[in-house]
Amino acid sequence: LLENWREYLQEENIDHMLQMSLHDFDQTSQGWRKFANPADQVEVIKKYIEANPDAKKDQVLAWHLGQALAFDQKVDEAVKTMEEVLKNESIQFNKIYYELTIHFLRGEMDKFNKLYYQFESEIDKFFEEGITNALIVNCMKQCGEKSNFDYKSAYTSECKC
Repeated sequence: LLENWREYLQEENIDHMLQMSLHDFDQTSQGWRKFANPADQVEVIKKYIEANPDAKKDQVLAWHLGQALAFDQKVDEAVKTMEEVLKNESIQFNKIYYELTIHFLRGEMDKFNKLYYQFESEIDKFFEEGITNALIVNCMKQCGEKSNFDYKSAYTSECKC
């Protein structure tokens, strides 16, 4: 899923990126667009939101900003961003996934496990269907149980924790 967008981060290409549609800016055929350097991703997403005020209301882009912040080890800012997304989310599984992610980033495995076991049958169903976010939830659980709260380690469908 990781793309190296270094060529787009050159000054002459940033303007092009800021003019993309929200979907094209944020998504690829493999899922949400991630940069090789999370700090660059944070910077470009913030510039995109500044240049495209309607993008500020987009829950998906806001979540991806939170994820980029987590990848960049800015956990407090990531959690704050993710909590705002969680407040406005209406899809039940997304709420569960978002809340589990927040607990993971905070290192709150007791709260993570309580929520996980409350919705274990739904998570298992999505896991069996190969739904990426369910695979990531299971990896966060495995990593957290080993006291590894590094988001880069846990955000994968092929867990190595």
